[in-house]
Amino acid sequence: MGENLPIFDLRRPLKFHLELTDKCNAACPMCGRTQQMNRCLPDMSKVRNIELDLALIKRNFTPELCSKISEIDLCGGLGDPAAARECIEICDYFIGFDIKVVLSSNGGLRSASWWRSLGELFTENDSLVEFHIDGLKDTNHLYRVNTRFGKIMENATAYLASGAAAEWHFIAFRHNEHQIADALEISRKMGFSRFRVIHTIRFGKENRFCYEMPDGSLRELNPADPSLVRATNTAESEGTGAQARTPQATSGAVQCKSARQNRPYIVATGAVSACCWIEGSEDERQMYALAGISHEPEHNIRNRPLEEILLEEPYRTIYPRAWSEGANPVCVRKCAKMQRSTRSEL
Repeated sequence: MGENLPIFDLRRPLKFHLELTDKCNAACPMCGRTQQMNRCLPDMSKVRNIELDLALIKRNFTPELCSKISEIDLCGGLGDPAAARECIEICDYFIGFDIKVVLSSNGGLRSASWWRSLGELFTENDSLVEFHIDGLKDTNHLYRVNTRFGKIMENATAYLASGAAAEWHFIAFRHNEHQIADALEISRKMGFSRFRVIHTIRFGKENRFCYEMPDGSLRELNPADPSLVRATNTAESEGTGAQARTPQATSGAVQCKSARQNRPYIVATGAVSACCWIEGSEDERQMYALAGISHEPEHNIRNRPLEEILLEEPYRTIYPRAWSEGANPVCVRKCAKMQRSTRSEL
């Protein structure tokens, strides 16, 4: 990467990470939108109940730009893409350019017919849905607060009936670790193409996470026993060789995942960011201060063309300089020390 070249290169294939909306039906206690010790109510200092609409998407993702995009990940930091009013229409627009869409959802929103329609659209290329289901009927709601397991299964069944691809993503906790094998078997019978176990790092220094349920009862999240996950993988995946993990820690220079994948991040407000980890952080504010501009409204697709924003600072010299100097703690943690949640495929 040349010193004066932007970290996002519009001349080579692009990917994008889009948060279509900050709206969500769930109240997951570890999510940034949730007040975990206040009955898992939404934090209205962060949530604006806003979304990106089709007209805004078309204005910024021009046919010329779309011709360079291979994949778009619809996964919100605060919201569920299915909550966006024009979610299917936006997916249809991207798929019209043969862009692979990866949509991440808790699966509890919308009707079965809506999910069937989404599946029929996704069969037009290799687009897929990642259903985030963290347990079975008696446990999923303990983390996916306010969701109903029966509704999720109904929606997933309707989607899969279309023949479209889907993955089951399962965050492992102590309270659901005993259900991994059963959930894996259910996923195979339903037709999910993959089952991935997520090992979150959001427990904090005490290695536990306390929260208050909507009924006022106090609960605690604890990490799953890694040996149980490994045992399930050995027993259920024999002969498949299907296991993938991100290393927990390493050393060395920052190797920016977003720059490597050519994958900018856009949040529901329209703000453009380097990635979902740094978005909204003090590190990002410092990057923009060094550039002498404000993140909002100057680097917002509601006000400025996306392609112009990606070619400007801090994406030209300021980020690479911070990486070389180790001056950006978020980037160091995530893309040098690799302190990220990990995933195992069973």
